[in-house]
Amino acid sequence: MMPRRVAFAFFIMTILTAWGNDGVYYTSGNHLVPLQETDISVRKEVLTISLMDNGYARVDVQYEFWNPGAAKRVTMGFEADPPYNDDYRFHPSGKHPNINSFTVEMNGRRLVYRNAACVMDGNSDRPLSLPLHFVDTSKKYFVWDNNALFETGVDTDEYGNPANYDVGIDFTYVYYFDANFEPGLNRVHHTYVYRMSIVAGIPYMVNYKLTPAARWAGGKIDDFTLVIRADNTAKHFLVGDSVFGNGKFTVSEGMGKTRRKWHYSDRCTEVTLRNGAVTLHRTGFRPTSEMYIAAVGIDDIYDSRDNSMLVGGTYDRSFNFLSWPFYERGNIKPADKAFRQRVIRNLPYASRGHVFKDKRLREYFERLWWYMPDPTYKDNTDDFTPADWECVNYKEK
Repeated sequence: MMPRRVAFAFFIMTILTAWGNDGVYYTSGNHLVPLQETDISVRKEVLTISLMDNGYARVDVQYEFWNPGAAKRVTMGFEADPPYNDDYRFHPSGKHPNINSFTVEMNGRRLVYRNAACVMDGNSDRPLSLPLHFVDTSKKYFVWDNNALFETGVDTDEYGNPANYDVGIDFTYVYYFDANFEPGLNRVHHTYVYRMSIVAGIPYMVNYKLTPAARWAGGKIDDFTLVIRADNTAKHFLVGDSVFGNGKFTVSEGMGKTRRKWHYSDRCTEVTLRNGAVTLHRTGFRPTSEMYIAAVGIDDIYDSRDNSMLVGGTYDRSFNFLSWPFYERGNIKPADKAFRQRVIRNLPYASRGHVFKDKRLREYFERLWWYMPDPTYKDNTDDFTPADWECVNYKEK
């Protein structure tokens, strides 16, 4: 017989994006309270994030949970914060406007999920035992500045911003489902597609919440694997890795390379991939902070020593970097306009590994860390994106 008390486990996500793995909750009526699951532990998690050229990412998460006791029902949920600075409408149905193709299976069986909007406790100084509750959808709300929810009619300033941010409440969209845990090993597999963030000068950004996993028995993931993929494309990005205790990323497929560096005040791994993947593996993983993945952006190629930027220092096939106001950021290298035009027009080919016969172009692209020459590459424009064509047709002003 199933117990009356039901655990709630959440996968957390935002579109300036904070999404992640499971936490555990107790539900009573319309109140949710985070708690520590004392029986079921996370034996294994394989998290695969595939970065695509259409502004979306595919996420595939495979878990192995161990239930040492009798069968029990656990209500698990995927939780998604509203889009940041993008869509100010409130969707009371609980369906996130930027999430597609959500699926979940348990022990090989497809599960049915439901949606809800749920208030969250956004004050980190408060104890986690404070109750959370579902949003009262009978009222009219609007969303402002990420996940702050305000009742319609709240006072605003001359720009339309809420006059008093303290009156807002934090909320999330929830995809939740009942999971029947059998004694012993249980497998949960879920997938989804979401639209990645574009943040001032950064083509895409993903923040990943890891700490909810610490709420399962033992407070750790026995065997954790993170795979970041770039299938049929090239990606150049940073992964904040202090949460992994300086764990090492290795190129596991295709062409790629990694190096350690500082990103602002954070230690990270810089990765460049072409039709490949990097993998990080940890055992006894106890997450104490969150992870981010961010494309190398305009600030990352800015050299404050001489107020300069190297054209092509970052390039992503999904984002037209020519729309960035990089000409306003100081000295642009190379200064020779005719040669700069040649560089920009050749960026799509360099991204695919073209080996340049022209000495000047070859030496220039060899200065770009992300460039990986491939002698087997044959020039072909069939997979060129709109951003690629913008570069190919670029004319220097």
